[in-house]
Amino acid sequence: MKIYNKIYKLTFVLLIFTSEFLSSQNTIKIKMPKGRIAFTSDGNLHDSDDWGATAFSLALIKYAGLEKRFVHYDYNNHIGKSRKSWELIMDDAAKGGAKRFGLDVTKVFDNQTEQESAILNFVKEAKKSSKNNPLWFICAGPMHTAYNLIKATPENKRQFIHAISHSKWNEEHSHEETKMTWADMKKDFPTVVYHDIIDQNKSNGEDDFQSHIQNWFWLKESDNPNWQWLYNIDDTFQVDKLEHWKSNTEKHFDISDAGMTYWLITGGPNGGNDKAGWKEVKALFTNKPIENNLPTSEIKLTTKDYIFIEAENTKSNLQNWNLVQFGDDNYVKNASGFSYLEFNGNKPDFGEPNSPLEYKFIAPKDGVFRLLIMSSKRLEGDRGDWCNDAFVKMAGNFKSATNLTKNDLENYIKYFQEGSTKTPELEWNWALRAEKGRHVFHNLMYQLKNGETYTFTLAGRSKRFSVDYLVFYNSDTFSLRDAKDFFSK
Repeated sequence: MKIYNKIYKLTFVLLIFTSEFLSSQNTIKIKMPKGRIAFTSDGNLHDSDDWGATAFSLALIKYAGLEKRFVHYDYNNHIGKSRKSWELIMDDAAKGGAKRFGLDVTKVFDNQTEQESAILNFVKEAKKSSKNNPLWFICAGPMHTAYNLIKATPENKRQFIHAISHSKWNEEHSHEETKMTWADMKKDFPTVVYHDIIDQNKSNGEDDFQSHIQNWFWLKESDNPNWQWLYNIDDTFQVDKLEHWKSNTEKHFDISDAGMTYWLITGGPNGGNDKAGWKEVKALFTNKPIENNLPTSEIKLTTKDYIFIEAENTKSNLQNWNLVQFGDDNYVKNASGFSYLEFNGNKPDFGEPNSPLEYKFIAPKDGVFRLLIMSSKRLEGDRGDWCNDAFVKMAGNFKSATNLTKNDLENYIKYFQEGSTKTPELEWNWALRAEKGRHVFHNLMYQLKNGETYTFTLAGRSKRFSVDYLVFYNSDTFSLRDAKDFFSK
């Protein structure tokens, strides 16, 4: 279905968003299988995202009302090389988190100082296990410690242990004294039940347990000190600084290992949600409904939920932009309205802002709106990562809703097509992100005010880059995945 047909239907077949959308919501269903919960985690080397994942896993158990099911948490399980400063943060995340959320702190163990006690406790819980009371074992770090814990259990009890993993890195990691792997566990303890679920890093697009930091501001902005603590203990951008990694993403909030906990408490192998994220966490914490994952065709929107602009609908002088229409040479099929603009200034790889086009619009309601641009590239033999970007900027009474400043958004910033070299030419694909600094990427999200007029400017950067239409969608109403589906051709 062409995009203009979708817009026509939305415009003239108005759907009452508020009442119909809320009536389609459900509360979070806690359906954990019978049994108890045990964890092993690292956090003392390599991955500081375990700080937040540990704290959130404990909070999820609390808000799910499963405190009595919690029987074991060992942490700092990277044996051998370790970082003392990270060990102390994990002390706060694990023991501090257990205290904050009313879990039994005597079941929490630091592998650097309490390894023997951790093994004794795990064996005690394994001995209690049966078909009707299994031990669900979330493996959120390298597998060496998990291997040793299972090795210490009675062989006839291993059939009642369910080991859970979602990370290939965790499963295969071997470093100094940390040697045993997930494959070793499966080989040496074949009666254990193993659950390999999907990786919670980007399993739900940009709404999952690793997502844009802005998705989690509700924790920081709340009056609940425990929620503020959860926000602050996440590694956010610190991991890049501490490990001296060169980040190629915007600041993010990463508690991916907590996705295993969420999967388990919502059903585990019996329909547990392995594609959850910040929305589900917020719904559980606030005991409020959450929207169903409706098919795109069933999403109920009004024209207040987006701003849709055809690129050619500008009063600006096109200058080096050419209007391309159906039947013209190099026309890219399926263009909305059978026309679009192609930039023919500068060089194919770069250039200064050229031939600016202005688009004025009025914000349809208060909210955070994210920019998407339907675009195409025409290479004529040039490299696949050329001819794929433009410059954009915004003017008006808005606030930045991302980690960029308002000043950053008021000045030209490079905005480029998804996929780079892998995206085929002469096809329509989304431009999704901006680049400020080399390989430092950002979503462009604007806090707009209802009734205010804004001026958005699109300027040419690379030659033979085409723009069909622009969309600003309300990110509080629907996700990037839904927006891409809904506004695609």
